[in-house]
Amino acid sequence: MEDMLSTLENEVNVRTGLAVKRHREAAGFSLRMLAARSGISPSMISDIERGTKSPTVVTVVRLARALGVGIAALVDGDAGQAPRINVLRCGQGREGDQPAPWQSLGPALAGSRIDFVRYKIPPSTALGTAAAHPAGTVEHMHVASGTIRVTVGDEQAELTAGDSCSCRTDVPHAVENPDPSAEALLYLIVERG
Repeated sequence: MEDMLSTLENEVNVRTGLAVKRHREAAGFSLRMLAARSGISPSMISDIERGTKSPTVVTVVRLARALGVGIAALVDGDAGQAPRINVLRCGQGREGDQPAPWQSLGPALAGSRIDFVRYKIPPSTALGTAAAHPAGTVEHMHVASGTIRVTVGDEQAELTAGDSCSCRTDVPHAVENPDPSAEALLYLIVERG
């Protein structure tokens, strides 16, 4: 009987380790990045991925949350796993969650720390100052057309079509279109800390 339990434990450890590694690599996380997101040491994550350590339930929950997957995806491997592709079709954005010119493009995964937004800024429009986001929040912007002026804390940058930037928005920040004759189109990825 003890041999059967030992075999089952080894099987679950190996399956869980492979699933953690697969999801970590799919998310583009290094061991250190996953450690920072989960609060679990890189060496412990490495041991789990190799199947040499048996993670506690709390450890599996923390890893699953950090990876943005369900617990079953780590324990059961691919069995019962949510789809790998989640599509948000045109017109399904959550416009009601944002001011009128914002259109959320996804992702559609529950619990995601990333939001992808398309934003049209009318000519000569200042959006006002947004409150500071939690520490570690980064906004990645790409200007598809027009001109925008970004203010983050006491720093400012003007971007034109084709320009991109990343901003640590844990301080008050603002975006405006200084051009009196053209609308600006901005794509924004908000990576919450």
